[in-house]
Amino acid sequence: TMAAAPEQPNGAMGSMNIENSYHSLPERAEGIILAQTHSETILNERFQATMIADEPCGAQANLFDAFPVLTEARRKTIVTAMYLSIAAILGTFLRIAMAQLFGDACANPGTVGWLKASSPLCVTKDGSSEREGGIVFADLPANLLGSFLMGMMQGGMDLDLPVYVPVAWVLPSSFFQKWDIVHTAIKTGFCGSLTTFSSWNSEMVVMTFGTGDVSKTSQVVSAFFGYIVGMETALGSFVFGKTIAIFIHRWASPKDAEEMDSYVVKSEQGVYINHVIPEFERRYLPELNVQHEYHTVTGVEYLDRWRDSTREARRVGNEHLSTLCEIENAMLIKGEPFSKQAEQVAVDQDWDLGALAEWIKCNPRPVPPSEDPSKVSVFFSVTVSSLIFGTVLFALLFGLFYVNGEHAYQVTYRTMIYSACFSPFGVLLRWQLSALNGKLRNIPWVPAGTLLCNVAGSIISIMTIAFELKIGPTGFWLDGTLRALRVGFSGCLTTVSTFVTEVSNLMKSKPRHYRAYLYILMSLGTSGLLASAVYALIVYG
Repeated sequence: TMAAAPEQPNGAMGSMNIENSYHSLPERAEGIILAQTHSETILNERFQATMIADEPCGAQANLFDAFPVLTEARRKTIVTAMYLSIAAILGTFLRIAMAQLFGDACANPGTVGWLKASSPLCVTKDGSSEREGGIVFADLPANLLGSFLMGMMQGGMDLDLPVYVPVAWVLPSSFFQKWDIVHTAIKTGFCGSLTTFSSWNSEMVVMTFGTGDVSKTSQVVSAFFGYIVGMETALGSFVFGKTIAIFIHRWASPKDAEEMDSYVVKSEQGVYINHVIPEFERRYLPELNVQHEYHTVTGVEYLDRWRDSTREARRVGNEHLSTLCEIENAMLIKGEPFSKQAEQVAVDQDWDLGALAEWIKCNPRPVPPSEDPSKVSVFFSVTVSSLIFGTVLFALLFGLFYVNGEHAYQVTYRTMIYSACFSPFGVLLRWQLSALNGKLRNIPWVPAGTLLCNVAGSIISIMTIAFELKIGPTGFWLDGTLRALRVGFSGCLTTVSTFVTEVSNLMKSKPRHYRAYLYILMSLGTSGLLASAVYALIVYG
């Protein structure tokens, strides 16, 4: 999973698509569209500012942090990397266990010691030409579970809720909402590593070309449908996860559910609701029909004057809507000055900027929180997170050399541990490459980072399979390294959960929702063709 940037991390992990909907700005307003694209980060900082107590003057350095020379941003990067790595290890173990439970143990009896002979479900197949089937490929169950959990972890903006919360199904007041590092670890690290694009693609390529035995027939038609089944089921699981998150949010927060219903009515009337701005202003300015004691708020008469002067501009399609959003985003969220052009439009349209300034003076904006994660919890200090990761890594290395028997299931366990050792490298590379999303000059809507990870990981994965078939069994360290590269590194470098998140976001960009299908074709087509060429060259060359 690409996190989305780091998966919004994952996402997360994906940016909100804001084209041509009642929740969006006019398409021509490029500056505001950019501001809205980054608004989730801004709102997350503001959300945490309301939940983290102010530090006392002269507060001492955190006793649990042995790295005082690091900047706060660098500390957060290090801590995030530690928890991403741990989450990737857990996701890899669960993916391997699910593959064994649903099919691998049926294909290779006796290789999994913790499964009794009658325990495997025998649902999936590995896609080799020696065994018919493979449409229900080995990692399909893991892809479905990871995509479902990714849908559950979406925030208020991603679910088009009028209220911003980092994780929609959790109560807004919960301490979990401010653990943004954990959100990234779950979405980008765990879900992204539980799902794998490379193994899915590799099994379809092997079904198409076989394993080098020319007497076996190709399953090219089955492979084609394997791509379709894998895409549709993962996307459906993601949408189901989002639906469950919305249901829990409405059940747990009746007030927000009431606002959402009013939000829909106002949107149908053509009123634009800027759900980026703070809660009170978000409800008051478009006159949402929700229960709130507006008259008891200090200085509300100033906000009333601002609303009256901008009422006409607050409608979808108004030529000055983008400028209005620029001003409100700058003053109500960032506390920064807006452009001279926006000021001139406000003067020409007789918007009461003075009233908005007086409102802010009566209701000051929260101070943005420190980026130092250790101020949220001691577990987010560099020292503690490094110790936790070091303990996990030591346990893996100990298991790698302790489990060294020749029995089939011992080899399986050892390979699982070895694969988990490679998983942090894959997830951290994907996390960093997610910075490329939206950076292609001519096609910025393409998540270039995720696409690059999925294509590169698919090529590496198929190369390891081809080399295994070409050279045959040699011994644990060579065979195990090839499998660890495939299962651990490539499996965590590639992601289905982030992929379907990005596809889902592109599908909301009407009338350009066809871009979602172009992105699917680009990802599956490029990965499939390049992996096929590499595989055929090595196995049959």
